[in-house]
Amino acid sequence: MEEETLDSYIRKMEDQELKGLLLKLKNELRKPEAAWDPIKQILTTIRQKNSAAFTRISDLIF
Repeated sequence: MEEETLDSYIRKMEDQELKGLLLKLKNELRKPEAAWDPIKQILTTIRQKNSAAFTRISDLIF
């Protein structure tokens, strides 16, 4: 079985609003000079909307 990645998690996400936030997060993380403030704001919003998704993506990105 393949190890889940942030990309694979995003692809199977059905909640469109959450999927949009995850794509925004992915884009911020891939910037060469990624700033913490925008990432923190996105993560906070994700946690407020879906704590289970927040926990899962935390495992994938940290």
